Amino acid sequence: MDQIWIDLGLSVGMFMLMLGMGLTLVADDFRRIATDPRATIVGTVLQLVVMPLVGLALANIFELTPILAAGLVVVAACPGGMFSNMYVHFAKGNTALSITLTATATVVTLFTLPLWVQFALTLFKAHDGGAVEMPVLETALRLSALTILPVAIGMFLRARNPAALRWERRATIPGAIMIVLGAALGTSSNPDLDKIIESIAPAAAFAISAMTVGTIVPLLFRIPARDAVTIAVEMIVKNTLLGIVLVAQVLDFEAVLPILAFAAFQTPGGVILLIGWRWFEQRRSGVLAD
Repeated sequence: MDQIWIDLGLSVGMFMLMLGMGLTLVADDFRRIATDPRATIVGTVLQLVVMPLVGLALANIFELTPILAAGLVVVAACPGGMFSNMYVHFAKGNTALSITLTATATVVTLFTLPLWVQFALTLFKAHDGGAVEMPVLETALRLSALTILPVAIGMFLRARNPAALRWERRATIPGAIMIVLGAALGTSSNPDLDKIIESIAPAAAFAISAMTVGTIVPLLFRIPARDAVTIAVEMIVKNTLLGIVLVAQVLDFEAVLPILAFAAFQTPGGVILLIGWRWFEQRRSGVLAD
């Protein structure tokens, strides 16, 4: 299949996915930053600064190629996804904080993600001595069109008609399917088993790091355990579909491999966190009852 059709499908899919996210958001999700600044600031800094640094460190430790390193850093710098909000809700975590972190990081990512990826490409130069370039401004504009614009449209539609929330699944499910199919078609055209295997270990290491850092650092800042677990879920349950669209269109489908590898770990990681939190809550409730 021609690359142009794959790119078009990825773009349309991401627009639909982010439109659905916009339908789930309201203005209060952003205003909440002022009422609960500590957890929001710690979570956002971890998500958009600390975790990309962890991704860079792991790419260096595992000696990844520039393209694979960029893919791992994309995963690290991506915001949390809508599924993180769902996980937190079912685990009775701080759903409001989860939504706020997702919304805030999605907006800020417009500026930070291209910079982190370009930094990774520059740091990990190609073996022939040349660096792979990524157009930062063009990428920021592309991200704006694929994230901020549809989110704003979705929020506007919901503000005008709250019942528009029921359209969310009609946008997100087809959008996610289009992105997954596009990624599958792009990577299957030139499969490289060695690079697939090479991506697994750093992706697993990043997943473990995300859960560990996301839980321990907030606790060190004396953030309540319920909020700390919520932040940890945001670290591990990423908007990987956004990362897939970005690297497939701006870089190379090879960079998708670490993202796909991480996607296989993020769901089990999120479930482990939530099971651990529910167990902790039950034990604490039992102690208090005694």
